[in-house]
Amino acid sequence: MAQPPTKPFTPRPGDAPDTGEGLILPADRELSGKLAGLSLPRQVVVLAIWPLLEQTLNFLVTFIDTMITGHLPIERQSVPAMDAITVGGYVIWVVGMLQMSMGIGAAALVARAIGARHKRLANAALGQALVLGVCCGSMIAVGLWLIAPYLARLMNLDDQAAPFCVAYLRIIAPVAPMIGWLLIGNAALRAAGDTWRPFVVMVCVNLTNIATSLLFVYGPAPVGGHGVAGIAAGTALSWCVGSAIVLTMLARGRSPIRLRLTRLRPHWHTMQRIIRVGVPNLVESSGMWATNFAVLWYIGQMHTRAAMGAHMIAVRLEGISYMLGFAIATAAATLVGQYMGLGDVQRARRAVLLCFGIALALMSAMGVLFLVVPEQLVHLVSRADEHRDIAPTLLRICAFIQPMFAAMAVFGAALRGAGDTRATMFLSGSSMVMLRLIVAYIVTVHLSMGLAALWVVLCADLALRGLLFGGRFLHGGWAKVRV
Repeated sequence: MAQPPTKPFTPRPGDAPDTGEGLILPADRELSGKLAGLSLPRQVVVLAIWPLLEQTLNFLVTFIDTMITGHLPIERQSVPAMDAITVGGYVIWVVGMLQMSMGIGAAALVARAIGARHKRLANAALGQALVLGVCCGSMIAVGLWLIAPYLARLMNLDDQAAPFCVAYLRIIAPVAPMIGWLLIGNAALRAAGDTWRPFVVMVCVNLTNIATSLLFVYGPAPVGGHGVAGIAAGTALSWCVGSAIVLTMLARGRSPIRLRLTRLRPHWHTMQRIIRVGVPNLVESSGMWATNFAVLWYIGQMHTRAAMGAHMIAVRLEGISYMLGFAIATAAATLVGQYMGLGDVQRARRAVLLCFGIALALMSAMGVLFLVVPEQLVHLVSRADEHRDIAPTLLRICAFIQPMFAAMAVFGAALRGAGDTRATMFLSGSSMVMLRLIVAYIVTVHLSMGLAALWVVLCADLALRGLLFGGRFLHGGWAKVRV
């Protein structure tokens, strides 16, 4: 459905005061920087290639943790440790989502401001999002430390797994503000069209995580031999290193946006604009986490040995497909934001459809891989027979919904990049409540149909969200959203 062109994005009354950082409104309706003069397919490639490499490394941070856990001595630690890491991983996920909600709000504002050549507003959005991130992260750190034992008990972890889970969460908790700085800084850089620097940051994060986790687990005493606690310590240290690097990059000002001390002074109007976009995404993300945590609780009620660990292994392996889709979705979000900043709805629409076609091809290919060699993939992660008996079936189930997963990733990112986060919140929430909460409860707790049946329901939720996000994008309401 064609939409009339919108006016170029311009600053609003009440925006942060000018500090000499420049305001140049576009005269030629073309993107600037590395994207200037490139065809649309080449713009997608430029914006997607570094996020793809970044996501590969981001994926490896958690994947390496899972692999180390899966190769701990089986007779002593492997299965209970995997259950503990599964619960801990879901809790850390919510930490990232809470922080990333501010990153989504900042990214929508930064992308439009950069498209409109309004650099001072982009810098203001970055600074205020970082302030919000450290406030949110500090509250998370305290809360997570206090509730760690109760979470382990809620998930029905056994006497071996529960102490591992508590130790993991309490080691990770203090770095919650640093996780926020890392996620927000990278999101702002990507929205500004600088996708290379976030990749460099994640290279450093990944290398630090691998080196320190292996050292703390397999190194000589007293540094090594710490098991799950060593894995958590390596991960926490890697997030600290990543946040320090991204803040240094932003402060040096070699990217399209720059971190200035004057922009860290609270400015309520700019914060409101970030929150207006970020809070609906936060509600959506929190709902997503809550429903997935409920799924973990359902799995805990099955009382099936290694079911929780097998679920996490399959989730991690499915993440290989998702990281491909996310890289392309990042390009879609950046392009739709910057073209909306120029007031060019038609090119924003064409960019998203092109991104969807690419993601569809890549993720469908991964679906074929999940069908053909699931046992070999699971064997890479864990040596436990219990995991290798259950997880391959889960991969075969998710193989069939990879095309709809691509639609969910790309169209969802495009809507968020345009600032249409209220729509994604309602659509996502409706699907998750209906399928992940109600139907999944009936299937697993009431009917006791097992983990495979649960995964059928989870995949149906992803497929439905792909249809809903695609329908919203074709409807075109996102083109009228103001941020």
